[in-house]
Amino acid sequence: RDPYTAGHSQRVRRVALAVGRDLRVSTKPLGTLGMAALFHDIGKIGMPDSILTKPDRLSRSESAVMREHVTRGAEIVSRISSLQDSVPAIRHHHERWDGLGYPDGLSGDAIPLEASIIAIADSWDAMTTDRPYAVALTVNEAMLQIRAGRGKQFNPIVVDAFWELARRRPAEILPPESPTAAVAVV
Repeated sequence: RDPYTAGHSQRVRRVALAVGRDLRVSTKPLGTLGMAALFHDIGKIGMPDSILTKPDRLSRSESAVMREHVTRGAEIVSRISSLQDSVPAIRHHHERWDGLGYPDGLSGDAIPLEASIIAIADSWDAMTTDRPYAVALTVNEAMLQIRAGRGKQFNPIVVDAFWELARRRPAEILPPESPTAAVAVV
């Protein structure tokens, strides 16, 4: 129903796994991270097309409906025994380090690490990809946005790992069509 979301999930998985490997997440949790990243937006299945594919910013009431995708996604995945470990990351990938996220207003280390990693990968992809309602930022503008969210929106440890990954192995996080020289990490 939404071509953006399909490609988005694959890109989020690729970046999340790169960050997870950089943070030395062990094998089983890394597999959980990969599955959670792939299915992080599965709750959008129940979203009305009028919201999911709207070419403008969402209204306050539409945003409230869209926010339900995390709890719906967690409910869907919780019914699949092989994906049980992915449920917390799917439910909490929109929590913020400062506690201003959703659905539960978790903050700091109460947010599962896998959810914090997906949050960065999800935001990165949203910032670096054209969407119906927003033009993609440049890679460097997006890097600065990630850095600005350190300790506010994002887990500082995950931001630091992402930043180092961009510096050392940019091809692992860059959008597929970007030249690897596109990142200027300062």
